[in-house]
Amino acid sequence: MSDLSGRQRLLRVFRQQPVDRIPVSPFIHVNFVKEFFGSHEVDWVTRTPEVYHYFGFDVIHRNCTPTPDIYGPSGQNWHLEVTRQQNGRDETITTTIHTPRGGLRCVEALRWVYEYDAECSPVEYPIKSESDLDLMMRFQPDPTPPNTDDIQRAKAAVGEEGIIAPWVQGAFNLVAFYYRRVDDLLLDALSNPSFYDRLMSYALERYKTHVQAMIDAGADVLSYGGNIANAKLVGPEFFERFILPYERRLIEFIQSYDVPVLYHNCGRARKLLPLYPTLGIRAYESLTPPPYGDTILEEALEIFGKRVTLSGNIDQIDLLRRGSADAIRAQVRQVLDTVRGRAHFILATTDYFNENTPYDNIRILAEAGREYGYC
Repeated sequence: MSDLSGRQRLLRVFRQQPVDRIPVSPFIHVNFVKEFFGSHEVDWVTRTPEVYHYFGFDVIHRNCTPTPDIYGPSGQNWHLEVTRQQNGRDETITTTIHTPRGGLRCVEALRWVYEYDAECSPVEYPIKSESDLDLMMRFQPDPTPPNTDDIQRAKAAVGEEGIIAPWVQGAFNLVAFYYRRVDDLLLDALSNPSFYDRLMSYALERYKTHVQAMIDAGADVLSYGGNIANAKLVGPEFFERFILPYERRLIEFIQSYDVPVLYHNCGRARKLLPLYPTLGIRAYESLTPPPYGDTILEEALEIFGKRVTLSGNIDQIDLLRRGSADAIRAQVRQVLDTVRGRAHFILATTDYFNENTPYDNIRILAEAGREYGYC
């Protein structure tokens, strides 16, 4: 196995097969690619692999995710009117949907939080009542597949040196991010479960068209957002009853095509960890330790064993930005010594690199990972 390509190594670890060494592949997001090249205009789809190569990482390319058309497409009885309001670099996008029986309205706020990193999320959601869902279910045209050219371009850029793992939103993330306020959604599950089920099922079934296109385009793995319903927001009983069944439906759909799901929770997870293996996932991240999460690595190893590939556990907020070289090397060695022989593992960060992370520290992460990552 000493001659494994980067692609072979990563595919084997996602399939729970032996590898020559533990892969080292932190989450490198678009913001860090822009910072690396010093440009907002850089083609991050084709140039993300260069950043991985520069530091000596195995390549898991996630920066090729197509945009889902949640509120479209327009049709005879479903007309979208979109307006944009600029405030410096920030932007507010208002989508008004006109139907023969009334309208829906969504307002999204794009806010720059760093030079190269912005957050975009709704501040007003389209589904404010059951009647809004009725309008959507009656008049919204059938979904159309997204443009997946970026997945193809990413595959060409990566070649045999790594894998492509674009993002999908998990079932609960999908509805809480695009359709309805999360606090209302949580109350719906308890007070109006039939409405909750209709909304979750409607969103999930439409989303399959988007996901299918990504699978057809050749995604090797799908990075799966499951971070909203984390262990700080919901307890195990709520998760098992109201969230797990919908997540399992989407995960089973994806993995029926032999595309592994990498389930992502970058925050608190400890109370939910025993439920995650029952989702049927092939891989899980991010094993976030205190203080930014509550996962104890040894407990996670006992829960998952070798049934699920694990990834993460290296803090990119404090350790990589402010830690010493010795501290980074010691943490990497401790993690790898802990998991060796007990799990199929990818050494990674608990979320994406922050801007202004010292390059020397990133190199130390890569070097230590390769040095101590023997199997």
